[in-house]
Amino acid sequence: MRVDISEYPKAISWEMKSFSMPNIPRGTSGMKENLRVILEMVRNNISPSQKLSIEGSESKIDLGTACVRLRPMKLLLKTQNGWELSEEAKKWLDTDDDLYLAAFLCSRIKFLAEILYYLDEPKTAAMLQDIAINEYKLSWKTKSDINARLVWLRQLGLVEFQDFSLLYFLTDLGKEFVKNIEIVEPITQDFSFDETINESELKISDWAIGSCANVSRERKASIGYIVGDMKQFQSTISEYIQLISGRKTFDQILEYTIENYDIAASSLRSFLTTLTNMSIIERKSAMIYDITDTAKAWREKEQILDLLCIMHRQFGFMFEMLSVLEHRSMSNKELAATAKVSYGFKRENIDEIRKRVSIFLTAKLIRNDSIDTYTITSRGKKLLSLISVDEPIDPDVGVEDDLKYESDLNTQFFTELRLAAKDSSNFERLEKQVKVAFEKLGFEAQWLGGTGKTDVLIKATGNSLTTFFVTVDAKSTMSGNVTDGLVDFDTLEEHKRKHKADFSAVVGGSFQNERLIKRAIEHKVVLIDIDTLETLISNHSDVPIQVTAYRKLFENPGIANVSYLEEEREKIKRYGQLLHAVMDCLIAEREDEVTQGILQERDIYRSLRKNDNFSCAPTIDEISAMLQFLASPLIGCVEKSKEGYSAIGTLDDAAQKFDFYSRMCK
Repeated sequence: MRVDISEYPKAISWEMKSFSMPNIPRGTSGMKENLRVILEMVRNNISPSQKLSIEGSESKIDLGTACVRLRPMKLLLKTQNGWELSEEAKKWLDTDDDLYLAAFLCSRIKFLAEILYYLDEPKTAAMLQDIAINEYKLSWKTKSDINARLVWLRQLGLVEFQDFSLLYFLTDLGKEFVKNIEIVEPITQDFSFDETINESELKISDWAIGSCANVSRERKASIGYIVGDMKQFQSTISEYIQLISGRKTFDQILEYTIENYDIAASSLRSFLTTLTNMSIIERKSAMIYDITDTAKAWREKEQILDLLCIMHRQFGFMFEMLSVLEHRSMSNKELAATAKVSYGFKRENIDEIRKRVSIFLTAKLIRNDSIDTYTITSRGKKLLSLISVDEPIDPDVGVEDDLKYESDLNTQFFTELRLAAKDSSNFERLEKQVKVAFEKLGFEAQWLGGTGKTDVLIKATGNSLTTFFVTVDAKSTMSGNVTDGLVDFDTLEEHKRKHKADFSAVVGGSFQNERLIKRAIEHKVVLIDIDTLETLISNHSDVPIQVTAYRKLFENPGIANVSYLEEEREKIKRYGQLLHAVMDCLIAEREDEVTQGILQERDIYRSLRKNDNFSCAPTIDEISAMLQFLASPLIGCVEKSKEGYSAIGTLDDAAQKFDFYSRMCK
């Protein structure tokens, strides 16, 4: 019995479609027939613990596991009493119309209907994979996803395969079928629709909202490993809660996992660690696990937003990511940079961002507003109104407004610097940011670029003996990591000679290639990664050193080491401490009737020699030099007489003059 075309399911939005085909055993009968067996078992109320008997398959999964795998397709629905068929599943079973099943699958799975569209002319699996990657931005590294789709399309009678040519082509049935289904073309993808715009309330429990209060800033950055497809993480966690409830040994859990997910024991241990970190399970002994009270509370309704609240309590940059996307759309790379710069992640971790994005897309808290950027949905905004999130890290809480403003500018700059290091399509972006970075350190910098030129030429201006030049090459890559094949050391040497530079450097996202590091040392080239450049700028903002002092950085080839500058920074900090201590001594004596506020170098030395703020006591010469500086007309906070020195101003007076001179320098 054929279903009328008008009754074919309407395609859901591209971003909400599943990445995966139904994951069921193939056997000798084929997946279509095995799907029918599974659905009939559900219709007949067979126990979920019943093992499937699939002819020609060694799989030993039970019905419940098969149902969990099919759940994302919406062929099956989970109820309080177990599983039931969707209306679409019932219609297919009742009509036995495979074209209706094909239409249903095309409506819910990415790049299934599109394969039929592109097979208007025969193509290989590799050709179809190229289209999926380049036109639809699907990150498929192997042909397994393409092959899975082609197997189903062949079993549904829509596609045939030529062994000798390796070409797939449409059958006559396929040619007719493709005319009646919706196809998403890359150039016409509509990312504007928000499916949650008309939602009046959120499905979220009060206990879940309460769990998000007063969360620690020191939450884990890594969610960890989750078995299966991240888009099915909710059903996967539900599956394992059901499995582990009532205590299970590691071996029991492993046996189930091998049968159903075919992963190693080490991967299972990683997954159990993830569930433990989420407070879903806990160890009762070395090899025995059980579910927690948190898991029991979630199990009552199994709502996805409740689960995300549990995760937000344990992992950083969860709902904070929603807060970021509320202000503007961002890509994975931009989100990773933001997590590093503003939310305390130790590194830019794209994988962790992808996990969060996948989870939030599944929960409809965010949506695509272009192929590779995301924005918050109406549901996401409603959730944020109920949840408190961490504010971005402010590294200079309590500092004066102008310094805080500078810090905010640095934060924005660091984010742009990290994004530029991964923008391989626009190499000038990083070059220009590198120029600005060295200017922040006090260098004179020129962006040159172009064929036969160094990217950036920097100059540290001192006297005739201390002035030096550095040629800087900026390397941006999609991954951020610079390998030895990307650096031409002969060209770097040529640039160095052309500009009569003293040193040569390369700036890039990261340098982890041992061969590259070895060759850099041989050619006397300094490798400065983005983390190091950020540290240099932050340190300079905190304790500025003379630009010529950076010579020590460039004199040591290989991976740049900021420790070479610590001696200079400690010297500057010591001068600052000494200035403060000397003024404190003089001000403390100001009202003394005997000394009349006048002290000599030795008096101050005796006061400061046991001061804990100094790693070693200030010398007479250091104190004398500081007194002369404070007594100079430029500062004028100290007055010199025959008897010694006395304070005629305050530290605030000195600070105001320093500030004025700083503005005049700019």
